Amino acid sequence: MATALEPEDQDLWEEEGILMVKLEDDFTCRPESVSQRDDPVLETSHQNFRRFRYQEAASPREALIRLRELCHQWLRPERRTKEQILELLVLEQFLTVLPGELQSWVRGQRPESGEEAVTLVEGLQKQPRRPRR
Repeated sequence: MATALEPEDQDLWEEEGILMVKLEDDFTCRPESVSQRDDPVLETSHQNFRRFRYQEAASPREALIRLRELCHQWLRPERRTKEQILELLVLEQFLTVLPGELQSWVRGQRPESGEEAVTLVEGLQKQPRRPRR
């Protein structure tokens, strides 16, 4: 259960331009398409967010501000529903936890949802293994 922010915390969050999203208790994730495959700008924003390094910033505050900017550019909360944003995050984490070669192959297929990624993995698991020579 989420707790309310204290007034002084809300002021800080507003100064930093943070978007707060309240999740409903009865939330269920629908496999809606949150594709980035046809939008190279979004894919670039995603990669910029993931590849950002602390050393690229002059200070800890600048690093945090830059990460917020990059995350906002990638997730585009002004255009996506919270369910779509969560689906993107879950899809990314699912791909991240896959074993190396499997991860590379599934990422190469550019799934649009977690469900599509699971279907790809399950399809591979059903294929008979070829003997190595």
